[in-house]
Formats: sequence, C-alpha cells, structure tokens
Amino acid sequence: MFFNKLKKPAAMLLTAAMVMTMTACSGSKKGSSDGGEEQSTAEVGDAGNSTEIENSEVELPGDFGDMMYPLEALMVEAYSKGLPYYDENSGEEESDSFWFSMAVLSSQMNTYVKDVTIDTDDTFLYLSEDTVNMYASALYDSYGKGNMEFPEIPEDSKYACYDEEKGAYGFRRGDIGDLDMMITGCEEDSGDYILTAELRDDASNRVLGIYELTITKTSYEGEENAFNYSVSDFRIIMGDEAEESYTEEQPEEATTEVPEEATTETEEEEEETRASISQDEALDMAKDYYGEDAEYSFKGMETVGDDQYYDFSVEGEDISATDVLVSQDGQNVIGGVKNDDGSWSFDQ
Repeated sequence: MFFNKLKKPAAMLLTAAMVMTMTACSGSKKGSSDGGEEQSTAEVGDAGNSTEIENSEVELPGDFGDMMYPLEALMVEAYSKGLPYYDENSGEEESDSFWFSMAVLSSQMNTYVKDVTIDTDDTFLYLSEDTVNMYASALYDSYGKGNMEFPEIPEDSKYACYDEEKGAYGFRRGDIGDLDMMITGCEEDSGDYILTAELRDDASNRVLGIYELTITKTSYEGEENAFNYSVSDFRIIMGDEAEESYTEEQPEEATTEVPEEATTETEEEEEETRASISQDEALDMAKDYYGEDAEYSFKGMETVGDDQYYDFSVEGEDISATDVLVSQDGQNVIGGVKNDDGSWSFDQ
C-alpha cells in the first residue's frame, strides 16, 4: 500500500486507485500566499484563499507561498515509512524515501495548487523533467544546489516510474485520510527559518509526530518556480520511528537567560496559570482513552514539544503503552512509552 504504516482510520481510507487527498493545517485545505506582509499563522484556508490567522502566533516569512506542501510531504514520509531524510550520503536502500516524498508532493500540488501533469493514468501522475526538478529542489536543498542526484528508481518501486515514451516521470496517487499538519513555531536564523510542526490524526486530534525543518532560499533557477524556499534540514523531535537526527549536524538550541529580578511567578504558579483542565479532568480523559478497567496513577507533568501534559502511568490487559499523556488544554490524549534517552514512542 502507498502509506504502509497507517494503522488507524487514515489507513482504511486508502483506495485501490490511491487518489491522494492531502490534508492541510488543522483540517483545512491549503491555499497559496503570494507574499507581501508576514503571515501570523500556520493555518491556511481553502484552495485559492490566502493564508488566514487562527489560534496561532506563528509568523511565517511573507514569501512563504506554497512551502506548506513540501514540509507536509516530508512529515508524511517520515511518519508513514520511517525512512531517513534523503541526502547526498544516503544509500540505495533509502531511495524510497526520496521517491515517496516526491509522490506525496506531486499529488498535493496537482490537487490543490495547479494541474501541471502532462499525462495521467489510473495509477500515476506524469510530470515534465522541469517540474520534477523544481519539486526535488523544494524538498531537498542539496539537489537544488547540484550536490545530489536522483537515486535509481527500483524496478519494483510503488511510488515512481520513468516512461521513456512519454519522456516523463510518473508519481503514484494516494490518500492520507485524516493526517493533518500544523506549524507551531518559526524562528529566523541568518536568513534561513527553523520551523517546528506537528503531524496529527485529525479524527482524534492525536499528535503523531513533532518535527523540526529548516528552510533556506531556493537555489533552483528554473522558470515559474512555485517555491521561494527549499528544505535544508529535517529531523524528528517526537515520533514512532524517531531517530535523534536525520542529519549529521543539528542547530544549537537557542537559550534565553531571564534575570532573576524579572521572575515574578514560581514554576508551580506558572504551571497552574497555563492549565485549562484539572488533574481529575485529565484522568477522566485518560480513562476514556484506555478504558475504566485499566489502572492509572498520576506521575507528574511532562513536556512534549512546546506543550505540557498530565502524565499517568497505565496498566491493563492488551495495553502496550506504559503512560498516557493528556495535554493541559484537554485537546490531546496520547498513549506511549518513554525511552531511555528521554524521547517518546507513541501509539500508532
């Protein structure tokens, strides 16, 4: 199947034709923004509408445009296949990572931005070499700079092909069901931007993965480029198949020292201020998640990404998780296991 690790409702929506219906931030489909003033959101409206500001203080660069699509394609690839971000040091066994993300991006762009196919059939969208180069440059800055070549397409590849008669690359259609992306942070770094984003199951509002992506000004020089930026770095912060990093070097985490005299609240008071549901309410949500028959015990507060969660230990029949986390705002309930290195592996 196209997305071979989707085991929840999203998986059941995959069809034989595999017509890809890409989700956008917080359940809404994505439209493009042509630039101008900086956007203060990671949510976008229906196709054709400009970016809207809703429930977010994230400021994206004014020329962010359609970069939402390459970002989401890489996140879906990481969650669905668990393969590392493809770069010039990747081996043949990782070529699916490249072709899968290209297939996701091709269907996104074709569905929600502009139909640029030169031919189609029941399985593949066929794109010109120029368009393929543009998409690859948006996903992989190393390719745009000329430091990376396309990997060989495996003979049994489910995601890509090359049709010599058409003189075009073909990319498989698919469906990602309830998968949904939201950008939660954006910091400028010497002209680049470091973004944090979540991939969610929109049906249950569960966080499936948290990712950090760095975008830089594109090196692609082809005509009618749809992207002002390209992805130069990608790593998993939290996810089922999480690695410490997909790249050899990681940007240092920014730290801000706060003068002691500026601190007016204790950590306990700040935590209480941020909380929107009580511990008892969080416990009720945890019990709804795994059932009343399981045994629960409050362990404390846990930070996942930028959010605080009530952490309950859970034990019960057929429950593989050791913990169930409930966000302070009551929007997310996640079951999982904390690894020895402090990262989390969550239920799929």
